[in-house]
Amino acid sequence: MKLKINDRRGSFWLVFILLIFSAALSAQELEDKDGFYFKNGMLYTGTHTEYFENGQVKIMMEIKNGLKDGQVKTFFESGHKKEVMSYKEGNKDGEWISWNEKGGKVAVAHYLNNLKEGDWFVWNDQGTMLYEMHYKKGKKSGVWKMYNEKGELIDERKY
Repeated sequence: MKLKINDRRGSFWLVFILLIFSAALSAQELEDKDGFYFKNGMLYTGTHTEYFENGQVKIMMEIKNGLKDGQVKTFFESGHKKEVMSYKEGNKDGEWISWNEKGGKVAVAHYLNNLKEGDWFVWNDQGTMLYEMHYKKGKKSGVWKMYNEKGELIDERKY
């Protein structure tokens, strides 16, 4: 027994469905042009999420009028947090934190209007502090300290 379908009407619906499906796929892509994010040719506002092949979240970005504005979170393929970065109108602004794959904090940094500002710290994977740095308006400031793997102070510089 043969199933007979009106070829014209069946072809129309097949082409129509394929066009809708391909349009939906291309509508999901976010384009980065010179630091501005566009979707469908327009400046994007919203939360953009990208995924690893295994389905885990790779990156989540808050975007306003085409610029990063708010938090940008990156993740390891395992799902653990990798970094949380803060932006204001496309500029680095606020606290930035980095973790290793086991979830240990390895760095904290601060920015104000795209300039390094405030206290910065770096730890090794075991949680031992390695560096303590300070900035004012993007310039080195205060006493910087460097520690060895045991956490013992090995160098100090005043700026």
